[in-house]
Amino acid sequence: MRLCSGKQKTLFNNILIMTGMLVLTVLIEEGLLLLGLSNENLILLYILYVLVVARLTEGYLYGILAAVFGTFVFDYLVTEPRRGFSITVGFPVTLLFMLAVTLLFCAITTQLKASFAQQNSFRIDAEKEKMRGMLLRALSHDLRTPLTGIFSASSIIEEQAATLAVADIRRLSSDVKNNSEWLIRIVENLLAVTRISEGSVKVKKTMEAAEEIMAQSVTIVRKRFPDCIINVKAPDEPILVSVDGILISQVFINLLENAVKYSPPSSPVTFSLRIYNGCANFEVSDHGHGISTSVIGQLFETPIHQPEQSVDSISGIGIGLSICKTIIDAHGGVIAGANKGDGGAVFNVALPL
Repeated sequence: MRLCSGKQKTLFNNILIMTGMLVLTVLIEEGLLLLGLSNENLILLYILYVLVVARLTEGYLYGILAAVFGTFVFDYLVTEPRRGFSITVGFPVTLLFMLAVTLLFCAITTQLKASFAQQNSFRIDAEKEKMRGMLLRALSHDLRTPLTGIFSASSIIEEQAATLAVADIRRLSSDVKNNSEWLIRIVENLLAVTRISEGSVKVKKTMEAAEEIMAQSVTIVRKRFPDCIINVKAPDEPILVSVDGILISQVFINLLENAVKYSPPSSPVTFSLRIYNGCANFEVSDHGHGISTSVIGQLFETPIHQPEQSVDSISGIGIGLSICKTIIDAHGGVIAGANKGDGGAVFNVALPL
């Protein structure tokens, strides 16, 4: 069966509203007649019917039709002789009055809708601009770390090449390579996420071992934070998930980095995996101060940081939880964050098997 188009559905809904409200008005009017209300009071009921239809439907047409139908139904059911038409001088006056009320109300409603839409557009643009600024600031910190490493190592090689031992040159060259790969990964992931958000590309999923993705993520984080303590817990049997391994790894890296940054230096971070409800459930938890109540409600809306710390005091705040959510959503998964009862924060990522 061919599905109705959007315009057909809107037409059907508008007709249904107009007809349904008319039937309801007639039923109420019959009940009020039994109570002995006069015609002058009942006309207000039909005016209310016209106003409701004009408010709930799009444009002017259905409000005008409601005014015409309402006038005829009122003349047929209410005016004498009842159950019959009495096209007198009062009929066109009533019709013109109903039409005038309808047109005036529709004009006011259209103006209000346009005003609300404009205000909403300004608000959305302002929120997007705010998020863009925060994201750029977050990225500047992430990019600055590998760039600083590359600059430092290359400067040492250039200035002290004659006096450096071969082992030192290799170590510095390795640092340059690792930081370059880190930088490329950040840029590639950002471009991939941007394309996902715009709908211009689909995630390229392959069957990946969840434990291997976890191990890669932990290895990268340990290189950046050599003193961090990360406890990994995973089932003995291998677990395969259909994902883009690079993008999912970036999510875990971001969550682990945040856990390390917001935890005391000697406090361990736990990275665990289990099967639950047909999903691979990954959990990153720490024993830090937890998530501030001022941001817990919008964790995944913008790149955030704890209010008690300035962004500049943190060496890279990650690509942002909002982008993590974009990646997980593109995989058909769920990401959530909360505070633990015994202190610290916990983030859960559920990916369908």
